[in-house]
Amino acid sequence: MTGWILRLAPLFLLAFAYLLTGMLVSHTGLHAQIIPLWIPAGLALAAGIRFGYGVLPGAALGSLIFNLGQPSGWSFAFDAAELAAAVLISGGVLLQAVVGTWLVRHKTGNPLTARGEGRVIRFILLTGFAACMISATIGTLALNLLIQPEGSAGLVQDWLSWWLGDSFGAILITPLALALLTRRGQYTSRPHHFRLIHLFTGALLAILLTNQVYLLQLNNQLGNTFQRDMDVFHANLNRLYHQNLADLGKLERQFVQQQGMTAADFREATSAIFANNPSIRAYSWDPIVLPAARQRFETETRLELNRPDYAIYGDSPHPDDPLVVVQYVEPLELNTAALGFNLLSIEDRRRWVVQSQETGRAVATQILNLTQAPDEPGLLILQPVYLNARIDDSSLLSTEKQLVGFMVGVFTVSRMIDAAIELSHLQGIRVELTESGQAQPFYTRMQGMADNSRFTSLLSHSFDFDFAQQIWHFQISAGPTYLALSPGNNVLPFQSLLVLFSALVTAVILGMHNRETTLAHRVSEQTRNLAFQAQHDPLTGLPNRMKLENDLENSLANPETSHLALMFIDLDRFKLINDSLGHLTGDHLLVELAARWMQELDETATLYRMGGDEFILLQHLPGKDRHHPAIEMAEKLLKSTCRPLQVDGMQLQVTASIGLVFSPSQGRDFNSLVRNADTALHQAKASGKNRMEIYQSSQTDATLLNFELEQDLRLAVNTPQILLHYQPQFSLDDQQLCGLEALVRWQHPHRGMIPPDQFIPLAEETQLIIPLGWQVIDLACRQLAEWLEQGEQPQCVAVNISPLQLLQSDFIEQLNLIVDAYGLSRRLLELEITETLLHQDPDFAFKQLKSLRLAGYRLALDDFGTGYSSFDRLKYMPLDRIKIDRSFVRDIGKNPKDEAIILSIIGLGKSLDIEVLAEGVEDASQQAFLKQHGCDSVQGYLLGRPVAQPVLSRAV
Repeated sequence: MTGWILRLAPLFLLAFAYLLTGMLVSHTGLHAQIIPLWIPAGLALAAGIRFGYGVLPGAALGSLIFNLGQPSGWSFAFDAAELAAAVLISGGVLLQAVVGTWLVRHKTGNPLTARGEGRVIRFILLTGFAACMISATIGTLALNLLIQPEGSAGLVQDWLSWWLGDSFGAILITPLALALLTRRGQYTSRPHHFRLIHLFTGALLAILLTNQVYLLQLNNQLGNTFQRDMDVFHANLNRLYHQNLADLGKLERQFVQQQGMTAADFREATSAIFANNPSIRAYSWDPIVLPAARQRFETETRLELNRPDYAIYGDSPHPDDPLVVVQYVEPLELNTAALGFNLLSIEDRRRWVVQSQETGRAVATQILNLTQAPDEPGLLILQPVYLNARIDDSSLLSTEKQLVGFMVGVFTVSRMIDAAIELSHLQGIRVELTESGQAQPFYTRMQGMADNSRFTSLLSHSFDFDFAQQIWHFQISAGPTYLALSPGNNVLPFQSLLVLFSALVTAVILGMHNRETTLAHRVSEQTRNLAFQAQHDPLTGLPNRMKLENDLENSLANPETSHLALMFIDLDRFKLINDSLGHLTGDHLLVELAARWMQELDETATLYRMGGDEFILLQHLPGKDRHHPAIEMAEKLLKSTCRPLQVDGMQLQVTASIGLVFSPSQGRDFNSLVRNADTALHQAKASGKNRMEIYQSSQTDATLLNFELEQDLRLAVNTPQILLHYQPQFSLDDQQLCGLEALVRWQHPHRGMIPPDQFIPLAEETQLIIPLGWQVIDLACRQLAEWLEQGEQPQCVAVNISPLQLLQSDFIEQLNLIVDAYGLSRRLLELEITETLLHQDPDFAFKQLKSLRLAGYRLALDDFGTGYSSFDRLKYMPLDRIKIDRSFVRDIGKNPKDEAIILSIIGLGKSLDIEVLAEGVEDASQQAFLKQHGCDSVQGYLLGRPVAQPVLSRAV
């Protein structure tokens, strides 16, 4: 039961709203059922758009109640025709609402949300003007064919008024109702939405007020018109009355002149009168017949009229009375019943006959039932006719001039009133006639309507009319039909202007609203896009660092979601792909790889891109200390990464390293979790890459130490903390000092002397190697200059040059400036390079080496044998010295393979005429082996440790 109530509630609410608004605007027109500003049409359409077709029968129900109650003044007294008309009208309302709803849903779109002025125009034309023809057509046909109600201006004008009224409702009220029915959150901007409601409400009130002001002025105007029409009507009554008296007088004079009339003369005389006077029903000649002459009179009249059945009927109640008999009557065909009637036989006729005889003037009877028309109220005007008298004192009617009879005008009130109304061109009025001294009217006439039609009096006028000594009181009322048909009524043109104005206002308001809504929507969309872009990576579409911070903060704030695993993912050697294949290919690889990873994730995990080739995966864990889902996910991602990818027509294979950290045990905020995961990631890379490492607190200590060391190194560069120690190099031929190698040292203010293997890799990683390298060159040159000033004859000093520094385009230029600034010979400086230089940019490296050689510098290849140098490339390198790495020298006498490599290097140097120096000589057997096999020079702890001030004249 409750379900039915809930389903039917919207229907009954719509019926109530339809009925209530219909009652509110029912006074805005002249017709009881055709309202020029029909607001309910818009309510029905809005309800269909908002709630669907199921509520539209409510509009039909409201229409049915309105059309049954409004015409009867809400007494609900109706007949079958009125019920049928109301049912047809409600059916038209329902059909129109259904069609309008369908048009909005499938053709024009909701007027409040439709984009573009074209859709607004289509809404006005299709849903407003076109669809509203349905109800107008059905409704006006039902009214005009079935009941013909008051206020009708004709089928065409009724249809136009109905159509315009419904169009007004559909065009102006529908958007307003939709705006009122829109729930909070469904509109883009609250201020814009309420301004839309205010604009439509203001337009509606302005139009209704304008219509009411116009109706007031129209009522005043029509009141004046009605007064003029009543004056005309009164004048026409007088004209007809006097014309009738004149016509009777004319007949009387003609009778007197001819000293009587035959039936033919009478017919001829009256025919001209009938042609010009529609108000008369009949004329009769009623002569006075003495009772003694009755038989002779009847005989003569039968012969004259050729009517054998003619006879006098009606005896006078007074024995002495003569007979006043109808002898001639015209038109005869309609009044044969009056032939032979004795006027003195009925008292209501007799007294008027006597009064006319006594006064000698025309006398009108009171309203009486005519002999020839007993169902119609009528009256007689008796005009006495006198001829030269024949004195007969015994005669009741004797006079000096003998009264020979009466010319009688026979009138029905309806003919007389209709003639006056027709002459006055009146329609839609009700005429009530009351005789003087009487309370009830004897005659009621509703002109332009059926006699059983309801009549609503809007205007009234009364006057007294003297009709041949009878006073008639006229009460004339004008109803809606009179107003509708009045020539001064221009309601329809004015209504058309209001509807066109409402259409224009709707187009302007909706156009403005749609532009504002579109702009607000675009701003909102752009804001969402900007917010999305701010929290998402533009390349892969993945959430970015900002989104990660927000999501992580929200998750950590909730104890139920604070158990997390955070994986820091970094591709191994991704820079090589960018450098070799280009950044575009690298970007495409990242997109493809991100898409592959996304396929591996479940609903508990979210992937973020931090930038470059760094990604973070955030995974919600089922509980504390339940880490196995994260470990399994990491292993799955590593396996997925290793599978080949098709990128830009190439098959690429990459690996990744992952640092894994857990919350809350290993971090309770964004910074600590990401920092610890990054630490674990570096540990994974340091352990060989393509693996996953779980964070350990000890890793943080090492990372923190490395970070502090980096910060201190940045402060130490270009300060006295950086100093050089020199390790001597000796020739095996003459055992003399043949050179020095400058080895950089860092005198840390707190940690003491730090060897190069602890800070040189850090300098390489942080790019500090370049300023550090220039400082080393400057220190070495300064030391050489001091030795020269002291009179010493130093051999060349070897300085290690980083590939990063050597591959700078202005390296040689800067080097020359430093060396020349100290006034040194360039042969005093030996530049040591490593084999990795040849892999990074071999062509430019060869060009740089040749330029350095041409500039006069000595060149040495350090740590030879540990890299992958090609012998083919080596033969083209302008080298002065090859240095055998200490890893081979260390195993002399222990590893024949290392000895074989040493012999090969010595042989290569001999064949290429390049000096060979062995590093790391720490015992005499190593020195003896090298000397025995032709090595040119050596250096090592056996011969001399690195010191700040070496002895330049020292020998082995």
